[in-house]
Amino acid sequence: MVKIVVCDDTDGAFQKSGELERLKPAGALIVYGDVAETREEVVERLAGVSIAVAIRDRTALDRQTLASLTELKLIASTGPHRIDIKAATELGIVVAGTPGTSTSSVGEHVFGMILSLARRIAVSDQALRQRRWESSPGVELEGKILGILGLGRTGGAVARRAPAFGLQVIAWGPSLTEDRAASVGARMVSEEELFRTADILSVHLRRSEWSVNFVSASRLARMKPSAWLIDISWSGIVDRKALAAALGEQRIAGAALDLCDTYPVDGNDPILDAPNTVLTPHLAWQTVESYQRSARMAVDNILAYLGGKPLNVVNPEALRSGNL
Repeated sequence: MVKIVVCDDTDGAFQKSGELERLKPAGALIVYGDVAETREEVVERLAGVSIAVAIRDRTALDRQTLASLTELKLIASTGPHRIDIKAATELGIVVAGTPGTSTSSVGEHVFGMILSLARRIAVSDQALRQRRWESSPGVELEGKILGILGLGRTGGAVARRAPAFGLQVIAWGPSLTEDRAASVGARMVSEEELFRTADILSVHLRRSEWSVNFVSASRLARMKPSAWLIDISWSGIVDRKALAAALGEQRIAGAALDLCDTYPVDGNDPILDAPNTVLTPHLAWQTVESYQRSARMAVDNILAYLGGKPLNVVNPEALRSGNL
């Protein structure tokens, strides 16, 4: 019998979705409601398991861990950011993803963060709870320039929502074309113009060796003193030490970040003490609807794999090893 383990349904969202019920006829299903604390615990939980479901970036599946899981054939992941894809491929472990399931959620979250900065919602709420009446003028979005750094799936979702707020949209990315920018209502500009002219800069670059610390101190220095930075990208693309310094020295007006690190948060992260910030704990993708879509596609991917017709495979080279 096929053994299937859900590694980390910490909020019970996958179980609540009802989608896991479809797996029960396929094999023995075990669901863990917490994240394994050590590599040894991960290996213990997945020993003898053929299929693992890994939700977002909760469980680390590095080379050493994967090498210990000799019976693992498939990882159904909703975000393979902590999976060593190269190692999985070399070991013949297929990784299947759930592309596009959180695009709407992320696009909406970005505007929640923008509005919180623009109208001082978070700080005003906090002041009132501390019994202080602190009214100060906000800023309207109408007529402002929204710059999008990386106009992929999520960047495009943000661009499509911008006209509702009267925002002008400009964009730059390493592979962006004028036609692709125009298709979502954006105007392609140079990297330099993006940083220099945006009133709001929203970061949506893919994580890669090239993009590490791309939003650096030197690029932050190009931004207007009145500008805001929105970061829902993966940790490491924005140099948070440089960003905290820019905020502390009032070289930019504010920033909102969805911290996409492993949790719990690093208590020494300088952004936690930076002024004029709105911070959320990797919430951008988390909605009831996004969870439902992710669970449905993850289960579809497992059933397709078991049926010999794998879907949404991140590393097709692993299939060539005969792992089906």
